[in-house]
Amino acid sequence: MSVLDEWTGRRAAGRADLGTPGPDQTDDVVLRAMTDARDVDDFDMRHLRYFLTVVRAGTVSAAAQQLRISQPSLSQQIRRLEQRVGAPLFIRSSRGVELTSGGRAFLREIQGIPGQLRSAIAAAAPAPRIWSVGVCGGVPADVLIEVQNALSGSRPDSGRTGEATLRMRPADAADQGELLRHGEIAFGIVRLPIPMPHVVRAVVRDEPLGVVMAREHPLAARTDFTWSDLDRQRLLWYEDGCAPGFAQTVPAQLARLGWSAVLHPVNQDQDALFVHALQTTGDLVALRPRRAVEREPHLVWRPLPTTRPPRERLAVITVSGGRTARVLREVSARHGWTFLAE
Repeated sequence: MSVLDEWTGRRAAGRADLGTPGPDQTDDVVLRAMTDARDVDDFDMRHLRYFLTVVRAGTVSAAAQQLRISQPSLSQQIRRLEQRVGAPLFIRSSRGVELTSGGRAFLREIQGIPGQLRSAIAAAAPAPRIWSVGVCGGVPADVLIEVQNALSGSRPDSGRTGEATLRMRPADAADQGELLRHGEIAFGIVRLPIPMPHVVRAVVRDEPLGVVMAREHPLAARTDFTWSDLDRQRLLWYEDGCAPGFAQTVPAQLARLGWSAVLHPVNQDQDALFVHALQTTGDLVALRPRRAVEREPHLVWRPLPTTRPPRERLAVITVSGGRTARVLREVSARHGWTFLAE
């Protein structure tokens, strides 16, 4: 007897109990799902991943590099997907690809499928959950350790024992919303504020920013200075996409305080480049919490000349309304993190 036959027999005997509104309604849902599944039997999940990657990358060549397959192979797979859908999904040009109206409709309907399937597998699987965590540039190692310890001790399936496994991966904050929606990461670590709808946040660190400079810098010998002193310095800052929201609000706040800083964007992912830029550029300073650089022998930290300096708030984020959001809320309560709903 098949699982469906067994379930149907229980329903007919008046013993169906699947936690749904009623047996007849549940029967309709299952039968409709069977029909839908039969209609898409020849679809392959990897084609959805290929499609989503091309949408995000903007070109087939860039998507092929991310997927680690050849460009001709990826182009062929996309053509097969378009043939199966029965409509062109992309407009191809020398500048890259754009979605057709049909492609936009297809994207709107399928972009939640990978995350839904991942959630379904997680709900049924007894094995420890593996969570991928996107990390924006410049996050201190001790913050990563704190997040690792907090989340790895939590399971999304209450009542089961064991620990979740976390895999940290670099991801610009600007990309993390899309990565979360597509199920490519379960959590992200970003600087607040960040313009991102449908996510919840848990603040792990909230610290005042101060001025960081090389020990050889002319201002390093002084314990205090004025906004006029800083106005002659360039500010080592974040590249586009690394910290949207934070990268805009902090310079605006500094300007209101008296420092209209000239920004010097540098890749924040590599600490060595950060230190090297400060050591080799005489009029360059940076902003960091004191704890982030106090063990770096080549740098010094000084407070800003204000009683209300800008602050750095590092937060863990995840999609609202799902299981990971509930986990993040529970972890925040246990570890004293400030949980922020949408």
